Amino acid sequence: MKIRTKFFLITGVVFLSLIIISSLSMWTMNEINKLKRTIDKGTGLIADSRKIHGHLKDLMFDIFTPQTYRLLKDIIYAPRFQTGLRVFHEEVETFESSFSDFMNLPQVKRLLREEELKDEYEVALRMSKKAFQKIDSINRSLDKLVRRGVLGEARIYERIQSDQDESLIMFFDEVRMTSYYLNNNFESFLNHFIHSLQEQSRIIQKQILILFWLLSAAIGLAVILFSNTFAHRISTRIKIVEKVIKKVSRGDFTVRLNIDSHDEFSTLSDNFNLFIIDLKRNVDSLLNLMRDVGVEITNQLNPDRIFELIAESAVKDTNADGAAVLMTGEHPNRLKIKAKAGVFPAAPFNVDYILVKGSLLEKVFRRAEPLFIKDTAGGNPILYSKESDRSLLAGVGSLLAIPLVISKRVSDLLVIVKSKDAEPLTDLDYTNLKTYADYAALVIDNFFKYNELLEKRKAEYMALQSQIQPHFLYNVLNGLIGLNRLGDKKSLEKAIFSLKDMLRYTLEQAEWTTVAEEFCFLEKYCALQKMRFRERLEVDIRHDPETADLKIPKLILQPLVENAVIHGIEPLGRKGNLSISASIIEKSGCPCLGILISTKAISGLKPCKAFISSTPSPAR
Repeated sequence: MKIRTKFFLITGVVFLSLIIISSLSMWTMNEINKLKRTIDKGTGLIADSRKIHGHLKDLMFDIFTPQTYRLLKDIIYAPRFQTGLRVFHEEVETFESSFSDFMNLPQVKRLLREEELKDEYEVALRMSKKAFQKIDSINRSLDKLVRRGVLGEARIYERIQSDQDESLIMFFDEVRMTSYYLNNNFESFLNHFIHSLQEQSRIIQKQILILFWLLSAAIGLAVILFSNTFAHRISTRIKIVEKVIKKVSRGDFTVRLNIDSHDEFSTLSDNFNLFIIDLKRNVDSLLNLMRDVGVEITNQLNPDRIFELIAESAVKDTNADGAAVLMTGEHPNRLKIKAKAGVFPAAPFNVDYILVKGSLLEKVFRRAEPLFIKDTAGGNPILYSKESDRSLLAGVGSLLAIPLVISKRVSDLLVIVKSKDAEPLTDLDYTNLKTYADYAALVIDNFFKYNELLEKRKAEYMALQSQIQPHFLYNVLNGLIGLNRLGDKKSLEKAIFSLKDMLRYTLEQAEWTTVAEEFCFLEKYCALQKMRFRERLEVDIRHDPETADLKIPKLILQPLVENAVIHGIEPLGRKGNLSISASIIEKSGCPCLGILISTKAISGLKPCKAFISSTPSPAR
């Protein structure tokens, strides 16, 4: 799930919580308003029952004290009997309808969950039914009294009692019972239910308030927990990213960012890993260039091959489709192709010379700044063919021209191109290739400096050899003079032949020789020394067969052997042993050529080891 989706969900939860709380508040207000309306209806019914009772009282006074009561009504402008009777009928009908509606209200029936209120409700229904029956009977009796015209006469009570109509005889009893129902039953029942409704309203308000706070606390806690968990996950992943970036900054390109969260961090992880791979490829391109140049320097010193390696590595180890190294000449706007590699659209470098125009000439050669063109479409051509004066950038989508600055001077130009059909060069490619070009310039500079050092070393070595040969001849000739004085012609002849072979070996122009050839030379040299020291010198020269073809510098061992004879054998005054051996040994986990030159009974002189080669191969 994306992070923005999670943020949207949190916002949605908060918004939904507000809607729920608002809806709950509105529902609470609505329920309370319904209860208030029900209470108002109950209160109105109590008032109506009292009003009906008042109308009934007025009617009774009109019947039994017509003259006095009528005079009083005239004074206070009360309605006449007929009007009061009609109003009584209307009020009774309205009250009966309102009471029936009140008893059927959901708010009232909700009270029936309590057993006590349920019993009272059923009693109230029965009593109200009887009350309304009594009121109907009173209405019928009043109608009869009106029809018979007995209202207002003297002794009306006795006449009603003497009437044969049972309904009139029961009139007073019905009036008494109706008054009882109106004053006691209806009002008592309604007051009890109104009180219950008010209590229910308070309970609902209290419950809703508690529910409101619990719901608010639960929603708030859920939002806090979710937000805290979400923030913790984000901070944890940020720490992981920070840790990986620190490792990369220290040069560890093997580390990977593994965040499988299916969100932006997962995308960041994939892109970051691609970046590390690209960065490592950029570093490897420099290492590969260094390795390839080292191999070429080992095999042969060919400057043209170095430029070819730079162009080939730019294509093989970077994101380029083609590369070329251009050399400046006498004319700054005319370049010669020194090396090229890769596939070039429309073969733009299949010419000997290239004319440079526009921004390439100004920016690259005069200001020594790279020229980066992400999209060549619509741009001014900068490379032309000398023969046809046509642009050489047909089919090229991106171009990067980087000056190879050596000793603060632009000596060459590295041109990198991308095909129009491929993805254009990016800013990261620009940075990688710029670093590659700087390193390539350093490689070129070091190559030529290395050549200079080799020439200097060669001259010094030749000078050393020229010093070694006279010193060597001087010592050998002294030995021959000694043999001649002793009259040992046979030994003298043998020594002269050995000297001849040794002189032929020293006069050879090769700088390098094999271990076998050098040890053969040492055997002849030691044979001459043995003629001098006779029985005082024993010589042990040997080398392992696998070392025979290994290359070492010529005459590098003879001064060491001579030094061992002069300082190790000659001062002894007695018999001494000179040992020279060559074998393959391990040094720092790598096979090396070990040469040991030692003498026995030499006070204060330790054996000497020389490690000539790190790879025991015939090549070197």
